[in-house]
Amino acid sequence: MKVLRIGNGRFASKFNVSLKKYIAFLVLFVLVTSCKTKHSVLEADTSVSVKEVIKNHKSQNSLDFKTLHIKGNTSYSLFNISLDIRIKKDEIILVSCRAPLVGTVIKAYITPDYISYYNKWDSEYFEGDYAFLSDFLGTELDFQKVQNLLLGRTLDELDRERFVYAIENNLYKLSSERRDLNKAYYFDPLEFNLVKQYVEQKHQNRSAFIEYSNYKTYKNNKLPYSVFIFSLNEKDKNEFKVDYKTIDFDTEISFPYNIPDGYKKIEI
Repeated sequence: MKVLRIGNGRFASKFNVSLKKYIAFLVLFVLVTSCKTKHSVLEADTSVSVKEVIKNHKSQNSLDFKTLHIKGNTSYSLFNISLDIRIKKDEIILVSCRAPLVGTVIKAYITPDYISYYNKWDSEYFEGDYAFLSDFLGTELDFQKVQNLLLGRTLDELDRERFVYAIENNLYKLSSERRDLNKAYYFDPLEFNLVKQYVEQKHQNRSAFIEYSNYKTYKNNKLPYSVFIFSLNEKDKNEFKVDYKTIDFDTEISFPYNIPDGYKKIEI
């Protein structure tokens, strides 16, 4: 059992995985679970080509916003954690995590150039590149990929690769296999929403499986209510899930972030 200190108070928690792993999860993931999953009743059409799948996915799942403000929650060990996620498209992602009776315990600031976060549990902070998130999730990440992952879009640009086409469980499947990198993307045949994506890096012994469901349209922008992540690397097996409560587009929001004085910088 690890004793954690915040200010002058103490409380005990039972962690099955390290705090660093949880921070990596909190930097990444969002979802909503307030309605039932929408199931497609349309059968996948074998005459649909790879180019048509990509074109339909992009045209029916475009995102047009300047700012996005998401409030949600998740649970971890003995804690219920509320999340506040603010996105300035293509520029900033700010994630704040609050615990009952404690307040903000973890805050992360993500830009195309670097990642920074601090946590009150250990009075420490991190500033650096995407290496620790990439290793944790099981695939190479950058700002655009993190933003896509949060919003139910493919990690990579589909029209830059060649894919093998198949229909699997009534989903359109686009897959590619290289010497060290395997990818697969699955789309529903009704609205061409991304249902799941899989990335495996064989030589690094790491992989990530991401599943989306319960899409809803907000001001002509479709977002998934649910995101489930399962990742493997040489050291760990992890899974995680978050719930959206509210989603607001193009409101006036700020991105406050300051590392508290006296916190120790850590290397990952």
